[in-house]
Amino acid sequence: MRYRLLVTDLDGTLLDRRGRVSAGNRLAIRKARDAGLEIVVATGRSWMEARAVVEEAGIEGLCIAVGGASLHRATDGGVVHTFDMCPQAAQDCTRIISEHGHVAHVFRDASRAGHDYLLVGSHELHPVSDWWFKEFPVAVERIACPTHWQPAAHAHAVLRTGTVASARELPALVDRLRDQVGDAVTMQHWGAVTQDMSIGTQTHVLEIFAAGVDKWTMIEHVCGLRGVGTNEVATVGDGMNDLGMLRAASLGISMENAHEHAHAAANVRVGHHDRNGFAEAVELVLSHR
Repeated sequence: MRYRLLVTDLDGTLLDRRGRVSAGNRLAIRKARDAGLEIVVATGRSWMEARAVVEEAGIEGLCIAVGGASLHRATDGGVVHTFDMCPQAAQDCTRIISEHGHVAHVFRDASRAGHDYLLVGSHELHPVSDWWFKEFPVAVERIACPTHWQPAAHAHAVLRTGTVASARELPALVDRLRDQVGDAVTMQHWGAVTQDMSIGTQTHVLEIFAAGVDKWTMIEHVCGLRGVGTNEVATVGDGMNDLGMLRAASLGISMENAHEHAHAAANVRVGHHDRNGFAEAVELVLSHR
């Protein structure tokens, strides 16, 4: 099979543990480009949160962001397509999260909303979230109470909602969300990538999207834009939010450091993200051309 697209996750895949793109991986991206293989980023980060490393990597095509809810031009971040949440579902999820004692992180399309994150709730912000918002150049607004939510002002252009909490706190919240919102959304949660050791607890991220939305959903849209068959797509990743694209692609590649579920979903395994495993994935894909 000749592959025309290689879709890669960022954290734990293209990036090393320092959050950087190694010289070996940058060389692999140039080699792929010279061979006519397009590299597309697919990350749970927003475009603004991914911008610096996308530029460092030299990606020039498309960037799938927000776990598959938005698609951007990699060169300037221009929005190409989004999958918005149902306004009522976004409002319901935000209210339930706040009622459980957490700050709801409502991520919006800034080109329409004027900001990236709307934080809802008066509770103390989790230390990981506090660190994240200081680390990345994102525009954040906050309302103290879900009752201040105004549908006309807040319910449109919502791509994702969710929260950050300790692992022991999330199951009851997830159960209630499934019971009250159910099929109107897609939910996923897993351990946070950063800052766990600094606070001494296992931190989990809860992310909620429109029903059916994940990285593979947007990859299918990219295939339509590029005139590429989905059978001409290879994917590489390491985490729980990569499972859909690892399963659905003709060639799903997991990193050595990947979650066990990612290994189970993939067809083949390559090296560690700290040892140029992504470059190994590029060589594997090119060997099929």
